[in-house]
Amino acid sequence: MKNRVDKTRILQACVQKQHELIDNFKLQKAEMHNAAFSRNESASQSDNRRAGKLDLLNALGNELTFAQKELDYLNSLDITKEHTLVEPGAVVITNQLTFFIGVSSEKVEIDGDTIFGISTKAPIYKNMKDLQKGNSFNFNETNYLIEEIY
Repeated sequence: MKNRVDKTRILQACVQKQHELIDNFKLQKAEMHNAAFSRNESASQSDNRRAGKLDLLNALGNELTFAQKELDYLNSLDITKEHTLVEPGAVVITNQLTFFIGVSSEKVEIDGDTIFGISTKAPIYKNMKDLQKGNSFNFNETNYLIEEIY
């Protein structure tokens, strides 16, 4: 069986990843804003290019807002609760991977253990929701056996 990683450390790593994502969106948004309102274009180029840049700027703004909401959600999770079901805030150790139920994030490495953050909106979560230790589920032609939930 895999190691039991401290939930506080998992949450901290996921929050850090989320902050990095937010900072990246902020940087991209600032760069796109500068590009959209640059005065280095000829009159014939400015309207068409600016419209496309404004669309991208709006899309980045939406992504930034979503990332900030997900950070708020992460910070609202009660990681002190000892879970027995797959639900938000739980760490789920399977025979394949270890999951933290919170928000979708890249994998995080803690002391050599890899944990994948998944959202309750993720398709895999629908297959594992409310299951207990000893239950199994399938996703993308892979069978997962739940070895521990905490």
